[in-house]
Amino acid sequence: MPIAHVVTFSFTANTTSETIDALSRALEAVSHSCSGIESYHHGADLRLRPGNADYAVAAVFRDQQALSDYMTDPQHQRVNTEFASFVAAKSSVQFPVP
Repeated sequence: MPIAHVVTFSFTANTTSETIDALSRALEAVSHSCSGIESYHHGADLRLRPGNADYAVAAVFRDQQALSDYMTDPQHQRVNTEFASFVAAKSSVQFPVP
């Protein structure tokens, strides 16, 4: 069964637009290097409602193994490490997609 993985990030005050652009490029590269991804969307919040997070990733994986492979992928781990100092808060959820 496909698994959705949704992550939201709130950035620290010193996060620049250049850093967010670099994160976007890095996530795009990861999404193209991992197999088992059925859809992968990410981007900065449009600021249509107050209180939202700053950035989100919404992905659907073929199955739980594909999600696990993505989470442990060295390139994904590198992105997490490289941008960790800019993340003030993070929240994620996984759920089945019928």
